[in-house]
Amino acid sequence: MEVKVTSTEQMIQLLNNWYHEILSQNVVHARKFKVEIDEKIATMEVDPSQTLFIYYSLLCFRYQILINQLWEARYTLNKIDFEKTGQTDDFLSYYYNFFKAIYATTIGRYKEAKMHYRLAENLLKQFPDDIEKAEFNYKVATFYYHIRQPLHAVNHALKAKEFFENKKGYEIKIAGCENIVGLASTSLKQYREAEENFLSALTILNNYGLHIEQFDLMIRYNLGLLYAEQNLSEKAITHLKNAFEDEGSDYKTTFLIAREYLKLGDRDVADEWISRGSKIAGELQNEEYEHHFAILRVFNHLSHPEQLEETIEAAITFFDSQHLWGYIQDYAEKVASEFYKVQHHEKASKYFHLALEAKSHLYREQAN
Repeated sequence: MEVKVTSTEQMIQLLNNWYHEILSQNVVHARKFKVEIDEKIATMEVDPSQTLFIYYSLLCFRYQILINQLWEARYTLNKIDFEKTGQTDDFLSYYYNFFKAIYATTIGRYKEAKMHYRLAENLLKQFPDDIEKAEFNYKVATFYYHIRQPLHAVNHALKAKEFFENKKGYEIKIAGCENIVGLASTSLKQYREAEENFLSALTILNNYGLHIEQFDLMIRYNLGLLYAEQNLSEKAITHLKNAFEDEGSDYKTTFLIAREYLKLGDRDVADEWISRGSKIAGELQNEEYEHHFAILRVFNHLSHPEQLEETIEAAITFFDSQHLWGYIQDYAEKVASEFYKVQHHEKASKYFHLALEAKSHLYREQAN
């Protein structure tokens, strides 16, 4: 039987449709396109420039990030040796830098993420489609939330929402923008506004008859975070335990649960969660959370602040390399307070000063 060859035009259309579903966060439809494309790619016309294959590989990478297959995403990324292909296509260059920025944000490599976001932004003007601009702002908003710059996060989330609201089929993204604003409001300690944003996100989906388990779990996590930030630990733990998408890989939820048990003084249970989360973060090579868990473990068994110094100094070195000034400020203040309690004023002063410097860095970056 003769195998029907898939033309270049047909494959481009399929890939474009797949990317549309990825942008819409429609995981079910995106998965169907992935299966169809994988079946047809073996029958595709020869592409001497390899442009289509690179586009396909980049979309595979983006799809794996969407469905949280980070190990697979890393493997796919390593196969895309974009710099050595000699490609000069601005669209592919944009996707390469944009997707790498998203991935770097996801695994906590924020300095690398910032570099790729800037490279992608310079190429964004090539896109006449407002949806691509909306998606860029949406992901940049997420990035700014993670590096503790909530005002920038809100600014980009609202820009993205304005673009998405003018298009049909992007209700999930509109809800996502509300969610990011809610997270930023939590960082700003505007807790009532944050809760309203989270509930608004769910309302948007319900109004369109969309029930998306992944999004529901995310909102539960964010409500857990909201209550944790208000030291409502028992309420936070209840929401967080219902928020797991995958207990074998969700180190962020594991960290918050461990932290809340520590607040409640339940050290043995906190230890169990710390060990579990630290193992996951190590396996996924997320250095940021390896430091968070290491610090939490020391605090859980703290008898004297001297025990903290080695762990804190290693963490601060890493946070400094990623320009995570907010975490430096938080942890330096905690260590300073511990030294102050035992009247070790010289070291208390050292860490209070370090916290003040980090705060100044954060303000300067937010002003830019």
